[in-house]
Amino acid sequence: MIKKVRPLKLNIIKFLNMNKAIPNIIFILLAVIGNAIAQNEKPRLSGSVIIAEALAGKLVSVDQGSFKRFSLDPEKTIDHFLFYHSADWSPNCRKFTPELIKFYNKAKKGNANFEIIFVSRDDSEKEMLSYMKEQKMPWPAVRFGELKTLKFLKQISGRGVPSLAVVDSRGLIMSQSYKGGTTYLGPDPPLKEFQKLIGSKEGEPKN
Repeated sequence: MIKKVRPLKLNIIKFLNMNKAIPNIIFILLAVIGNAIAQNEKPRLSGSVIIAEALAGKLVSVDQGSFKRFSLDPEKTIDHFLFYHSADWSPNCRKFTPELIKFYNKAKKGNANFEIIFVSRDDSEKEMLSYMKEQKMPWPAVRFGELKTLKFLKQISGRGVPSLAVVDSRGLIMSQSYKGGTTYLGPDPPLKEFQKLIGSKEGEPKN
């Protein structure tokens, strides 16, 4: 008896029907992998922002009780900027600022290549100066009149203070006080992430 041979075309169709779930599984796996990669990617400031260039001519520091123009060293590329949003009227800010100063001074002694930039949430330039003098802030600040001109500051802050954002020299947001840009975490998480980044445990704020 001669056995009838099934045409090749029908065999292919049958195989595809039996395994039609495979493409769907592959698609789901690719979607999961893509989502995981996206979550691990660091967000970036809108546009091509070179932080040192954006801050040029817009920084001040306190010198002998008054504001003095501050310029970043043009011959030294700063690896990371920590933008510290704070205000004198906030008890939490007045509590956290001394801890941040301790970290800053110890990390600088260890030659960590970074700079903290104070972003005032005070109601006036006078209050901003008073706050910086009282706390003896060792870092520069964005000039009060320039706060609204630096649009990228809104991307790394929210309504709550104190807040901290760690940004690299080309605008990559390494860590910040707002998860997903909305949920307030406070300043400790981004500071601890930065400490891990530079391999420092000194000056870690108390819980």
